[in-house]
Amino acid sequence: MSELKAIIVDDEQHCIDALQTMLQKKCPGVNVVGWAKSVAEAKGLIDELQPDLVFLDVEMPYQNGFELLKLFEKVHFDVIFTTAYEQYALKAIKFNALDYLLKPFSVKELQDALEKCKEKKNNRGMKETGGVSPMDVFLQNMKTLQQTHKKIALPTINGLVFMPVQNIVRCESTGNYTRIFFTDKKNLMVSRPLKEFEELLSDVDFFRVHNSHLINMQQMQSYIQGEGGFALMSDGTQVEVSRRRKADFLKKAMQF
Repeated sequence: MSELKAIIVDDEQHCIDALQTMLQKKCPGVNVVGWAKSVAEAKGLIDELQPDLVFLDVEMPYQNGFELLKLFEKVHFDVIFTTAYEQYALKAIKFNALDYLLKPFSVKELQDALEKCKEKKNNRGMKETGGVSPMDVFLQNMKTLQQTHKKIALPTINGLVFMPVQNIVRCESTGNYTRIFFTDKKNLMVSRPLKEFEELLSDVDFFRVHNSHLINMQQMQSYIQGEGGFALMSDGTQVEVSRRRKADFLKKAMQF
């Protein structure tokens, strides 16, 4: 495979220097052609040098790494996010199976991320999302986490379905897939495990009531008492609440 042309975007010089040294000494096949300390600098550098890969810091002054990506109509380069913060942004990154490195990271973690990046480049194909890249889905779902009227982008075999979060009644696990049920009685199977929906939606009033069930608390009509009990949802379904999760569920329910 040809050499990867890379750019480092980070507001801290010591982080740029450390990453550049690791790449030069331990990661043959990666050529760092430039670095930038701000979104404005990075945009100009990417336009000029057309890199294959950008190491992108998440937290930077004035504008963060995600705002850089929004400046491109189409992201034609691979991205490995670098961040010191295990916070909400990582939910969207993980959900869309994008690569990230949590600072401080080791040489092995860097090499593993690069290997995944190279594999994806060799096997470039978007069958799952009907020609829509994981980065497109990621950018849409970042908007979901930041907007008042939230929509989630759901990758399907034919493309993307954009659904208002408030229209989701519940999500049910089916192995490595999740079936999502909507207020209009329709449902959709998505090739993401329930855990990833839990991570993405837990901050917008969703609660994991059972190993197999994640519910929208805004769509719950009542609670039926029992060993664990049942949540009666707006679509008429009764969703089992596990005994282990009952106390936390009732505490959450009292907020509505």
